[in-house]
Amino acid sequence: MSSKEKYLKEIFAISSEITNCGESSDLFYKRGYLYFLSDEQEKAKEDYRQAVKLGLDFTEFPYYSFSPSNEMRREFLLPEKILVFLILIIVGVALFFQISGFVLRLKGLI
Repeated sequence: MSSKEKYLKEIFAISSEITNCGESSDLFYKRGYLYFLSDEQEKAKEDYRQAVKLGLDFTEFPYYSFSPSNEMRREFLLPEKILVFLILIIVGVALFFQISGFVLRLKGLI
């Protein structure tokens, strides 16, 4: 069984669950992710939007880019953005002290 067939089987199961149990943001998110993995981008977008409408907290789940040129890239989550920002601050402060120390040494030599 190919991976696409596996995804389609899981999509069918989740679709049945949505029909039987009612609409749930978790179910739409899961089905949208399976659509995403099976290269059905438009259906994935629709399910992701429906999940958000039903109350999905998209800050806690990975957001998958639906760009055809970048299909499997995951956007940065908030903690990753904060970590990158802190690293940039640390590097900036270190560079400032390196440059200021160099300038002070030059002034002492003049």
